Amino acid sequence: MAFGAEHFEYQNPPEADHLWVETILFPIVIPEANLYTLIYTNVRPSLGVMWNQVMVCGSLTDTRAELLHYNENPHLPAPASFTRIDSPIGLSIDAVDAPRKFRIDYVADDGTEIHVDWVNLMDPFDIHDPQHSPQAGGTAADIHADLESGSRKAIGHGDATGRATGTMIVRGREYVVDSIERMDRSWGPRDPMKAGKPNHIVSATFGEDLAFHMICPWNPAVANPGAFQLSHGYVMDDGEVYGLTDELEMTSTHLGMVCTGIDMTVTDVRGKKFRLQATPNVGAPWIAAPTAMVHNALMRWTCAGRDGYGVVMSTRHLSELNRNFGRFQADTRGLVSV
Repeated sequence: MAFGAEHFEYQNPPEADHLWVETILFPIVIPEANLYTLIYTNVRPSLGVMWNQVMVCGSLTDTRAELLHYNENPHLPAPASFTRIDSPIGLSIDAVDAPRKFRIDYVADDGTEIHVDWVNLMDPFDIHDPQHSPQAGGTAADIHADLESGSRKAIGHGDATGRATGTMIVRGREYVVDSIERMDRSWGPRDPMKAGKPNHIVSATFGEDLAFHMICPWNPAVANPGAFQLSHGYVMDDGEVYGLTDELEMTSTHLGMVCTGIDMTVTDVRGKKFRLQATPNVGAPWIAAPTAMVHNALMRWTCAGRDGYGVVMSTRHLSELNRNFGRFQADTRGLVSV
């Protein structure tokens, strides 16, 4: 389907229950200042509740204690319209001219402020549209909805690479924002205890003429290089968007939950191949759902001699971690500290 302005309004059908969610996510990055901000909204319209998260990261860490700013409230009143979100935490998101233009303003009690215009450089990429993603409608893993809880036709997810411009104030320092990243909009039934299927959600930007987004399901029990698949993704190349095939060569290294490196080669529908390599710059944990243990990192990327940047969301599921690492008091932990 064509992702239009109407898809930024509520999509819940009359029969939608408490599992139905509507989400929108914006990453605001300032690579030259080593700053990464996540703005996330999750609404359960049948319950009339909204969950907001804003986090600002300025270092590479495995603990939220080292974030520069964190604000979260999962018990907020849902907005009457999803295209005009005004949150009691000080966040507003206005779909000025969806699906292309958005205005984001945030003023927090500790002095943190964000004021940016977000302009998508492309129409949203619909992962369920075969004209966008060659894997759509097939057996590609869908990490964004619990398909067993609802209808495949009822769910939706779109990604779009866009430019954010404006200002941000963190710890009394004002920064100019002028960067490119990937936002997303999704909806459908989502059980919070099933969310967080292992995956890497990858963005890599080298300018308005070259940017990538990939959704890569991950089997942590399998050693590299067979641990990853590519279910959906695109390259924005010289103003045109091309879907990525499932042909993928990918390795990823980790220290605990922190992704310490990625080497991947992807192929688009034209048969054109791109090799991308990444190392972490700044990043921190993100609890995207009760069972979604995510480490988000603004990575430094290279591709064909060009330097770039982009956010990688590396996700593990808590039940999988519990199976592998849950222990009784008498069990040895298997770690050595020096």
